[in-house]
Amino acid sequence: MKIYDNFGKDDSITSDVEVTCIGAFDGVHKGHIELINKTKEINKNFQIVTFDEIPKLYFDKSLKPLLDNKNKNNIFNDLKPTNLIYLKFDEINQLSSDEFLKYLDINLRTKKIVVGKDFKFGKNRSGDVDNIISYFGKDNVILLSDYIIDNEKVSSTKIRNFLDTGNIQKANNFLGREYELSGLVVKGKKLGSKIGFPTANLQLNNDLYLPKFGVYEISCKVNGNLFKGILNIGITPTVLNSKKVKIEAHLFNFNENIYDKNIVIQLKKFIREEIKFNSIDDLIKQINIDISSVKKK
Repeated sequence: MKIYDNFGKDDSITSDVEVTCIGAFDGVHKGHIELINKTKEINKNFQIVTFDEIPKLYFDKSLKPLLDNKNKNNIFNDLKPTNLIYLKFDEINQLSSDEFLKYLDINLRTKKIVVGKDFKFGKNRSGDVDNIISYFGKDNVILLSDYIIDNEKVSSTKIRNFLDTGNIQKANNFLGREYELSGLVVKGKKLGSKIGFPTANLQLNNDLYLPKFGVYEISCKVNGNLFKGILNIGITPTVLNSKKVKIEAHLFNFNENIYDKNIVIQLKKFIREEIKFNSIDDLIKQINIDISSVKKK
């Protein structure tokens, strides 16, 4: 897979490909994988065209990505495209719909194209799939309908909504994998250790979309090994009431020093909301209940 980063309006690829798929691929969920697999079925010599910044996030700075580019690249690499092209959205967004179609044709050497039926492009989103068909011809445009699970359209918006409500299992189902948070273990105030539950404090590698505050069942990858545990996301109101969001994992049967190491946390299930307890003893009792609920599985 050849990766083209920061691909501008005056750049061109150097290799011939038979088919192109294009999309924002926000989160790379099951619908996106279906689109890419359909492209691969048409010809294994294919390319994925996407954007260095997801358009939705470009226009709404309050939103955070569901997936960082490193993990996105790993997923794409497993699908074995010839090229992976990240278009510079701030430049490409200034092209008219006609200019963008010519750009696909000439700069990206597009012959056939696979795209979702709702795809919009060009300045002010002026172009749609009818424009693509008019330019490339009906036989060279393959449109994919919505990907449906349990009578619901799979979308990044739905996944964010599930994360907002703590419905991790449904978010994972729509993604086709467990939602992950990865980062560096940093030193905290060791308040967890003082009450008998040492935690790994995670400093995220990337600014990702965080789910609802609360306690989660997790698996954690450390040095290639997988450990079960629980995770708290929030402001720890009982012991600290921090203004800064903290991400703290307590791993079962684990006593290694992992400061300054990278770990990957996979969210499995929402256990309960983060609440302020009347006392530390009440907090300890609840943490024991949380741990028991996970270990019983």
